[in-house]
Amino acid sequence: MIKEGQFTFVAGRGEVVPYRGKYAAKRADVFEVIERRFAAAGLRGVKYRPLRLELEITTKCNDTCRSCGMGALPLAQGITMTPQQRARLVDEFDAVGLPSAAVTGGEPFVALHSLLPLITALRGRGIDISKLTTNGVWGKPGRMERTFAKLEQAGLFGNTLFVPLIMLSVGEQTTPLEWVAAILHHAVTHYSDRELNLALSSLDDPGRREHTRLYELLRVYEKAYGDFPHDRVHSTMRVYLNNDRLPEQHKAQRPGHTSVKRWMDRCFDCFAPTVGTYILPSGLIKQDGRVYACASFDVPESLGFGNIFTDGLRTIVERANSDDYLRLIADGGGLKGLHGAVPADFTEQTSCGGFCASCTLLSGKYRQVNGLPDAAPLPVISEQTLMARLRTAETAGR
Repeated sequence: MIKEGQFTFVAGRGEVVPYRGKYAAKRADVFEVIERRFAAAGLRGVKYRPLRLELEITTKCNDTCRSCGMGALPLAQGITMTPQQRARLVDEFDAVGLPSAAVTGGEPFVALHSLLPLITALRGRGIDISKLTTNGVWGKPGRMERTFAKLEQAGLFGNTLFVPLIMLSVGEQTTPLEWVAAILHHAVTHYSDRELNLALSSLDDPGRREHTRLYELLRVYEKAYGDFPHDRVHSTMRVYLNNDRLPEQHKAQRPGHTSVKRWMDRCFDCFAPTVGTYILPSGLIKQDGRVYACASFDVPESLGFGNIFTDGLRTIVERANSDDYLRLIADGGGLKGLHGAVPADFTEQTSCGGFCASCTLLSGKYRQVNGLPDAAPLPVISEQTLMARLRTAETAGR
């Protein structure tokens, strides 16, 4: 498989080569085009402007992974965004000049009735779908070909800035690997790398650090179709993240012996416009509308800035840009920008198991030393209240 990070392009740091990288740009002037979009939306010169928002379209999932970092719920319990919510999202995205969105869940393909209209609506406003994350439940014989045809009809392959990516997640999922292999085979035999990119997200328990399902998938593919298409499939090696939506889930244990300071010094610039390995800056929108200025599903609550259905995306972007903690990270080129703002003895003597964990610790310590209250979780607004507010907004807009 293509090693993650092999091709990365950052705005202002050299030439962009089209069709290179997991999140490949389709044009060499992609950053100039994006800048014009933001300028037209009145966001010229703003530090935090997401190039992509990760959208949790549903919390429903056909599977029950014990370490689900997305906090997915069973089909009978999960909730999918309504048509009114989707319409509001598209308007909000368009209003700030958002270049692209990624769709996740839950499992978005169990909500195909919502996914397809969303793709069509976004493409109608010139907003690319840069990634679809899935466990491959739609790879069942007979269904897979029809689903690809529906994605094509919905406009997935009409992107103008980025090659769309289908991210297939394997790990604890019970989706048959034969279905995942079928999706991969159909994709590489029907679409070129200028039309569609593919990636495998090999998630596993951090205690083992073994990606056994990945190698099992390779064997399944080669038995059915011959040589695995290593030159078309990008790797994404990840571990599961905890999610407070599922208090009873198996918690990922990351004791970690690396100091927070070392994580800070190794942190990449997550607010520099980037394509290739990632599309950055990014953000996360939960199914109920909560917005975070980071796309990690283990995101600290201190990076939550409002609800898109009640506050509006422009207001949320303004709040994020006025946040001192976020500004230090953005101006400092990553978590290293917090040196001096958080006591050195804390960063040197405290250890953890990853970048996200260090950010959580740093944000808590930063608030403590500056006399700020602990970050409170964004309020979860009931679906009934959200729908009432959306109806009010629709009436006011007429």
